[in-house]
Amino acid sequence: MGNMCGRFVVARATADLVAMFDVQETATNLPEPAWNIKPTTKVPVVLESAKGSDTPVRRLEPARWSLTPSYSKELRTKFATFNARAETAAEKATFRGSVKSKRAILPAYL
Repeated sequence: MGNMCGRFVVARATADLVAMFDVQETATNLPEPAWNIKPTTKVPVVLESAKGSDTPVRRLEPARWSLTPSYSKELRTKFATFNARAETAAEKATFRGSVKSKRAILPAYL
């Protein structure tokens, strides 16, 4: 999988992402497709959670492209966190908790 350094593309429109990932709820403020997404830009992500119900709900929502540790009180960190390597993220203290319990689908082309 490699790392997520540099920039990437989200080429699909909201309707395409909803169909592709079987999304049940769609946020209203989703970013448009873009060909040059840089770190900290808002991007569409697919999340799934129970939201107080026994049945998980799949949602399409905007999110900031970066990894902010759950213990951080600010979005900014001392070092860039968007360059996490898939091969070692579960071993690093900054990402370990998120790898276990906080997951999302980022529909991106590298």
